[in-house]
Parts: sequence; C-alpha cells; structure tokens
Amino acid sequence: GVDAARVEFAPMVDMESYLGLYLRLDIALDPFPYAGGTTTCDALWMGVPVVTLCGETAVGRGGVSILSNVGMRELIANDAQDYVRIAVELAEDARRRAECRGNLRHRMKASPLMDAKALARGVETAYRTMWRSWCSE
Repeated sequence: GVDAARVEFAPMVDMESYLGLYLRLDIALDPFPYAGGTTTCDALWMGVPVVTLCGETAVGRGGVSILSNVGMRELIANDAQDYVRIAVELAEDARRRAECRGNLRHRMKASPLMDAKALARGVETAYRTMWRSWCSE
C-alpha cells in the first residue's frame, strides 16, 4: 500500500554518498528472512531506527542481536503483524524518531558492538581455552 513514488532504488555509490542516503530515511526496515548486518549497523550509526523481525535461523536473527546490543529491543518483532505494527507506530511518532536521530550514534558507540578491546579479550580467552583444552588431551 505504499505509493510507488515513495520507493527509490539507489545505485551503488561511494561510502560518503551511501551514508548520506540515510539522512533521507525516517525508518529502516530490516529485510527478512535474511536480516541485514552491515546495513543495519550503518542505519543505526546514521541515527535511523531499524525495525527487525526475529527469524528462525541465525541469518534471520542478526537484527535481533544488533538491536539488543544497542538497547532497542522494542523494535524487534516476533511476527509479521508485529513488524508492521512497530513500523507504523514509529512512523507516526515524529518525536521518537527525532530522539533516535539524536542518540543512536552514541548508543552504538557505547554498545558491545563497538567495544573492540572487549572483543579482542574474548577472542584471546577463547584461543587460550582451546589451547589449554588441546594440551590437556
């Protein structure tokens, strides 16, 4: 039911132009059954809230993981009807979208998604645990 004039397909562009496209969006809809990953993070980084649908497979739950890590679980839908409801409610709430525009980048920076040191420590710990396990066999 969306007017075709409101749908635009953008050609491949350089990174700066690509990120600039997000300034024209109010809401991003995470695709399904295969959720976005990089594009979901890019949208949030640029202040665009993302509505996602919890899928049945790992590739269908990427958006759930990302939104959970930035503290936006209220944008996670459990079924298609919920997905539409969340998107419509967000589309009708200009104040909430403006708040997202103003604080999503900060939320991303403060999230585990951007904590490279913690990720490195986790990988180091995993390798150390695997090595010790292998050595004890």
